[in-house]
Amino acid sequence: MKITIDHSIIKALLICAAKQDIRYYLKGVCVDARANGDVVLVATDGHRLLAYPVAVDNIEALAPGEYIIPREALEAVKPAKAGRVTLPIHIDITTAPDTRHPEDAEVIIKGKTSITVTGATSAVTAPIDGQYPNWRRIVPASTSGEIAQFNADYVAGFGDVCKLLGGKYGPYINHNGTAPSVVTNLPGALGLVMPLRLDGDELKYTGKPAFAA
Repeated sequence: MKITIDHSIIKALLICAAKQDIRYYLKGVCVDARANGDVVLVATDGHRLLAYPVAVDNIEALAPGEYIIPREALEAVKPAKAGRVTLPIHIDITTAPDTRHPEDAEVIIKGKTSITVTGATSAVTAPIDGQYPNWRRIVPASTSGEIAQFNADYVAGFGDVCKLLGGKYGPYINHNGTAPSVVTNLPGALGLVMPLRLDGDELKYTGKPAFAA
């Protein structure tokens, strides 16, 4: 299964992927491939999420499943250039066929999966062995409009995502109360951001301060 993608999209996804996290399976980008041919690249740190659908170069070789590419492999590969043009990154996911144990024909040895990321250089890695969250389950069918508060760093991060994806005017946050809010105006992508959990006292404005009088 081969995917060709702009390096800027990988950079955008890595903004939303975990870095230092005990949940090791979040420290990368998940290639979510479905039997119907849909393939989505997903990154999340548990507080924000970015999903970007892509096309597969060789649809006949599509292998349904989830393949988590370690962020180290993606960060290690820089894009090649032709003059002033930045060339895309190529991701090739292959799984060796299952084999029978040489001493016991009833025992099947599952073929290993290898991921090759190629640009100006290349990196070969195995997918992260972990269960990626069911990200589709948390995507709301609609948003309530109930105002929420957010970590400013996460909002700023989506500003960078918007620029990397070629968007203008910054991201739009569709407020959704205590549920995940949907971030739009991210060309070709879907974003989610979790609200801060605050009580009323933390948000209360007690009146004009003396220094502003």
